[in-house]
Amino acid sequence: MKNYKKLIVILLLLSLILLGVVICIILKTNNIETTEVQDDFVNEEVVETTDELKDNPDYIEANQDEYIKYENDLNEDKVIKLVNEDIINDDNRDIISEIYECDYYVDRLEDKYLEYVDDYDNARELVEVVNTNRYVPLYSDIKTTDLSKNYLMLINKYNQLPSDYEPSDLVEIESNYGWGSTRADVYTAFKNMAADALEAGYTLTITSAYRSYDYQSGLYNKYLELEGGNQAAVDCYSARPGHSEHQSGLCLDLVTPGYSMDDFGLSDASKWVDENCYKYGFIIRYTKEKENITGYEAEPWQIRYVGDVDIAKYIRDTGISFDEYYTCFVE
Repeated sequence: MKNYKKLIVILLLLSLILLGVVICIILKTNNIETTEVQDDFVNEEVVETTDELKDNPDYIEANQDEYIKYENDLNEDKVIKLVNEDIINDDNRDIISEIYECDYYVDRLEDKYLEYVDDYDNARELVEVVNTNRYVPLYSDIKTTDLSKNYLMLINKYNQLPSDYEPSDLVEIESNYGWGSTRADVYTAFKNMAADALEAGYTLTITSAYRSYDYQSGLYNKYLELEGGNQAAVDCYSARPGHSEHQSGLCLDLVTPGYSMDDFGLSDASKWVDENCYKYGFIIRYTKEKENITGYEAEPWQIRYVGDVDIAKYIRDTGISFDEYYTCFVE
């Protein structure tokens, strides 16, 4: 009886061992089949990718492995271009991919982005620098302002108004609003804003508006004398003649009772202007956040008319500089 029980136990153990062997064989077989299927799938993908690449007129057989290496980062044309020109590598592949995905990527500036790609760790910073021409020294590579853009014309340290430019629609500013002259639509928009500001408890007065080329020249030279001939110091807060927004007749310098222009930014009226001026087609032209782009210290007292409320709101909401907005959406 005891021997019979032992035999049953032995048979059970042998059955379990045999079952385990069978299971292992089945799993191994399935794994081989799965691997073969996966390999076939990968091979098919590689073949398909290679065929697509070969159809490109710029395809170079010797670069095939590099094309495949970076194909998930970019589209076919970009991969071939960047590999062929020896631009993309393992160190910059991420930033290059991010450049093409950036909201402010401008296709015509592609080569310039790629020229400086290894100088930056941040794709957005690189795109902004290229879009605003800040990769070259200020007051170099100067172009004549495109006057046809009207309220969206760009005047900065790379774009200059002709010395004889004077807006044809200048109107005198009434004494209760300030002094000087400005463009008619700018004046209308300001009066609407000033009325609403007054209802909110703030008085806004124009202290400087349109300035001629000659006036700006005299002002700049006066500052230059005060700074002992230090042009770099003056350039931080005053525009050279032809490069002033004031000559366009589109910008206004504001003050409020109890505050000078220089400390206007400390007033509650300044906060109101910052929060509301877009509703009337104005933007704060020179902000603290964009000093590195504009080349000017922040000027919370200066508002610039762009005309379109939606554009003014977009610039305020996104924080993009007008310089970059122009490159991306106007030029």
